[in-house]
Amino acid sequence: MAQRADFRIKKDAAKHLSSFLVTNGLITAEQLDQAVTASNESDRGLIETILEFGFTVEDDIASGIGGMYGLEVARIQREEDINVSALKLIPTSFIEQNRIIPFDEIEGTLKVAISEPNSLNTVPGVRTITNKKVVPYVITFSDMTAILDRLAGGGELPSSAASAESAPTKLKAVQRKKTGSVSPSLARRLGEKKEKDSDTKDEAVLSSEVVTLVDQVIHDAIKANVSDIHIEPYKTSSRIRFRKDGVLQDKPDYSKTLGEHYAAVTTRIKIMSSLDIAERRLPQDGSFSVQDASKEIDLRVSILPTAFGERVVMRLLDGSSANLTLEKMGLTEADEATLKIAVDSPQGLVLVTGPTGSGKSTTLYSVLGRLNQIGVNILTAEDPVEYNMDGVGQVLVKEEIGLTFSSALRSFLRQDPEVIMVGEIRDQETANIAIKAALTGHMVLSTLHTNDSVSTITRLLNMDIPSYLISSSLAAIVAQRLARKVCDSCRTIDEDISTDQYLTMGFTVEEASRSKLYIGTGCKACNNTGCSGRRGIYEVLNITDGLREGILKGMTTLELLAIAKEQDGFHTMQDMGRSLMMQGEISAQEFRRVLLM
Repeated sequence: MAQRADFRIKKDAAKHLSSFLVTNGLITAEQLDQAVTASNESDRGLIETILEFGFTVEDDIASGIGGMYGLEVARIQREEDINVSALKLIPTSFIEQNRIIPFDEIEGTLKVAISEPNSLNTVPGVRTITNKKVVPYVITFSDMTAILDRLAGGGELPSSAASAESAPTKLKAVQRKKTGSVSPSLARRLGEKKEKDSDTKDEAVLSSEVVTLVDQVIHDAIKANVSDIHIEPYKTSSRIRFRKDGVLQDKPDYSKTLGEHYAAVTTRIKIMSSLDIAERRLPQDGSFSVQDASKEIDLRVSILPTAFGERVVMRLLDGSSANLTLEKMGLTEADEATLKIAVDSPQGLVLVTGPTGSGKSTTLYSVLGRLNQIGVNILTAEDPVEYNMDGVGQVLVKEEIGLTFSSALRSFLRQDPEVIMVGEIRDQETANIAIKAALTGHMVLSTLHTNDSVSTITRLLNMDIPSYLISSSLAAIVAQRLARKVCDSCRTIDEDISTDQYLTMGFTVEEASRSKLYIGTGCKACNNTGCSGRRGIYEVLNITDGLREGILKGMTTLELLAIAKEQDGFHTMQDMGRSLMMQGEISAQEFRRVLLM
């Protein structure tokens, strides 16, 4: 039996850690049962008992934690292994309570040491306290206990005169000689290939492999201008897909490493997103930022437990996109002029409509960019806050604590705003407050999920909003879609479109006889999709006196559309789509996919 130890690991942390040991093959379920019984019958802790019985060794536990959570394994044993200035960044009481030790700080990055997985949940707290990027490392229980004892006693760590065996070179991710063997199940999980009487693979290399994979996936996604990263587990495989230009594309190059270390990859992303690494049964949402080249990219993370593991979706948000202007949106001259007149008004309601992923948020931020001036007080209620804008008061809606769109709106009216943006009108209460705000001297911006501009009016009526409030508050409605553009490198005339197909897309017989449409055949530049990039297709409806009268009379959607078409400069999204097809910007297939479904 090993020498008795006292690591003072809390009961809940010990319970979680012991489950981790069984799951990863470091000990068996039978050994855990023996240790639990012995621990309950004595004053020894559970982890101490497991180690005293010789079921596993500290080095293997540290290596297992590092491999599972994508962390490097290190040693802290000498005075010079700890940067005193880093240690002073966090109160000693916080260090002792949470068993997390800051030991080095380089260029705004703080390195911290932990010895059990539960301590990773305090990383967000360290980040808040220090306002620094925090990188966790794993050390053994003995190292952790020795340091905490020294801190509690006000003493120093062992000097550099300590033995070479217990004092390796200055702290870094180091290869460590094993004092015990790694179980076969853990070896399989970590992808190690053992031969008889040979040393095991260094788990620090493994954890570095996980970190490298996650960093590479994110870097490649940013470089390819991807909107979403999907990481998905299945019964016998796993995969990563990128959503580019609205369409998911498989990325098989990552599959081998992902399959070998799937749990470590998801945990690495949880750590980066300040999420609970111990929670694997419930969905979680988080976020983090990365610096790539000269720009900062925000990643919004969603974790969803499935039958075969946790599914991860990361949405990439380029903060520079918030600098988009109305002039760069791709509106026609008439639409741009109409929208500018509407949003420059001192009051009124401007709605942006379309399905999820149609670019509504980008349009709203473009409008806010125009209105964001020193003399204008702007408040927004968003779920989530996709882009941060200086000069704009942005509120993150949290329905679980009662901070809804409607409650935020009510509070806004006491904050003396000129402009209010509501991320989405989801219910009658929010619609009523938004409309009343628009009638009392505020410019109100929001979104709805409707198919086109005119049907938005009908949607409001169906929400039991009185017609007189709709007619008097509405200033303009923008309906939109995002369509993939034909790749410039492989664009060619589409010879396969029949006259009947032209007619179903709204062309006249005369237009069908003289029009030439284009398609991308697929090339290396567009990843053989035939498409590269996207552009907006818009329909901007100015609420004229004729439409206001029609709303008051309770006219149908078709009747209101007929009035809208009488306006100078008004055209539908289908009209704009046909124009873009004839200009060679989008294909007939894309027109049908986006505008005729």
